[in-house]
Amino acid sequence: MSAVQRIRGHRESSVHRWLSRFALLVLALAAEPRALAQSTGAGWTRISGGRGTGCAHDSAFAFFVHLGDPRRLMVYFQGGGACWNGTNCDLRGRPTFDPQVDSTDNPTRAPGILDLANPANPIRDYSIVFIPYCTADLHLGARERTYADTVRGHRRTYRIRHSGAANAGGVLAWVYDHFDRADVVFVTGGSAGAIPSPVFAAQIARHYPRARVVQLGDGGGGYRAPAIPAILARWGATEVLRRESAYRSLGAAALTFESFYVVAARQAPGVRFAQYNNAEDKTQLFFLEQLGIRDARLQGLLARNLAEIRRANPRFRSYTAPGKAHTILVTPQFYALTVDGVAIRDWVAALLDGRVVRNVGDSLLWPSR
Repeated sequence: MSAVQRIRGHRESSVHRWLSRFALLVLALAAEPRALAQSTGAGWTRISGGRGTGCAHDSAFAFFVHLGDPRRLMVYFQGGGACWNGTNCDLRGRPTFDPQVDSTDNPTRAPGILDLANPANPIRDYSIVFIPYCTADLHLGARERTYADTVRGHRRTYRIRHSGAANAGGVLAWVYDHFDRADVVFVTGGSAGAIPSPVFAAQIARHYPRARVVQLGDGGGGYRAPAIPAILARWGATEVLRRESAYRSLGAAALTFESFYVVAARQAPGVRFAQYNNAEDKTQLFFLEQLGIRDARLQGLLARNLAEIRRANPRFRSYTAPGKAHTILVTPQFYALTVDGVAIRDWVAALLDGRVVRNVGDSLLWPSR
């Protein structure tokens, strides 16, 4: 057999294996009970979260799947605010979170990196698992809480089901059951979904030890507030995190959003960790005010957070853009934005390909102190 014949045979064998795996995935998805899986169009399927999952007010949880290459996978954690007190958890007042999974969470017609018809999309051929967010707890909570608020002299109480950990865990269990191997896994999320993405990236990397795992937090890097550790405890997220030994050595005050990156890099040093932020992100500034940080200068907070992560993990990379926008991946700007001569689309594609990328936009940050 000639070298050309051997190469051709290897390619044909690889294609056959890929098609076989894809066919098995399609069959597995089709075999889901009709009550659990429903087509939403454009190749997306909505799957019920099942027993033990749910949203803030006990409505049903579901997630979305789009089948592509079974060896290349994106797991996306949706954002949608958070709440931790009687004012911002009250749906009758000014809630700062999304309490349910409904038609607005359907990714079928989403732009940016979820626009699978765009030939410039670096994950166009990936299989995608889209995890909606409806628990107000950064996908990490494991506790029901009763909150109280007083409006016009009337005290009212209500319960919030912070069950983000059960929802995320249920989806990842489904992923592990349906994707037996992976060459590349992109773990990402926007806003509230950006913050826990390094935690989940480390978990996913342990399950797929031979895969190239890339994490990118989109629009959640500027939070630096003394209130954060107590809020994590209130949601039950501290207990969830400390199921892993790496978090047990951290004191209560040290359990911050930056620590998620530091600990995850120790747990999974092969993962490429990264962040995207806008230097004057108005949504991050809003939530910083909710956290008690008045008149915050996001450029300085971002600089301190990024410096802390970089000291612990020199391989960590960041892309900072000017302006007040919030997140980039699931927006049309993903194909248009360029900072310091580097297009964000190309920067993400290079990360996924395992190529070297540099930190972009550091000149927009204030010197850390």
